[in-house]
Amino acid sequence: MQELMRQAADAEYAGQHDDLNPIMRAVEDATGLVHSESMDMSNDPRFFQGSVLNKRLAAFSSLSVVSGLMIGTCSEVISMKKDFDIATFEGIIQLVSFSIMTLVLFANVIATYVGVAQVYHAYRLETAGPTGFEMATSYYLNPNIIAWRHIAIKAMLYSLPLFLVSTGMRIQMNYDRAGEKPVPPHWSTARMTGLVFMAIYIAMAFTVWYIHSKHMAIFRERYALAREREVPYLKHVQDMMSTKMSSVASGRRRLDLDV
Repeated sequence: MQELMRQAADAEYAGQHDDLNPIMRAVEDATGLVHSESMDMSNDPRFFQGSVLNKRLAAFSSLSVVSGLMIGTCSEVISMKKDFDIATFEGIIQLVSFSIMTLVLFANVIATYVGVAQVYHAYRLETAGPTGFEMATSYYLNPNIIAWRHIAIKAMLYSLPLFLVSTGMRIQMNYDRAGEKPVPPHWSTARMTGLVFMAIYIAMAFTVWYIHSKHMAIFRERYALAREREVPYLKHVQDMMSTKMSSVASGRRRLDLDV
């Protein structure tokens, strides 16, 4: 009876829009890409205090800003016309410049993902409950997370001089084109070059997907491991509190404690 009353109260306070859209529900059940449930929320006063972890995350989050700007610049350069013949010296220079710019783009994509994902995961774990700081710290200090964080920082920093090298090569090509018209490549050469770079970009995509999968696996593992040990203790404390409240409500008196 009490369970039915509780369900009725939940339905009353939930409102008319508490149910998930049927389309979104189907997507959630079929693919798992959409989740309608989130972590528990508790207004723990410790969340409003500063910590070493928050200071480190604030410094690391600036990485994604710089990397995002670099991605935009590299994408504009890479999308330019590829009318070069690798049989000529100018074509080789342009091919090398394009390859370097591809490497710069890949490095900053990794830096952007790691800079966004790790900060997001750490903040979610930190605000997940009473042991949020410990969960976030265990995630932040995981060897795999540390390794990818160091790789992301170095990739972004090393990509800056490579970006200048590639830009210098493109400037030289622009001066050459001002003096003579570029020779277009043969169709078979252009097709082969395009297929090679398509394979490279697909390999880069699989690498980024692997990085994403690793981060998500560690995030879910840290959260599940901490919650498995936290929930029984919290349930025990809540049961003690509910038992005390029910005894007071029933009119029973308890002996006064000394302390």
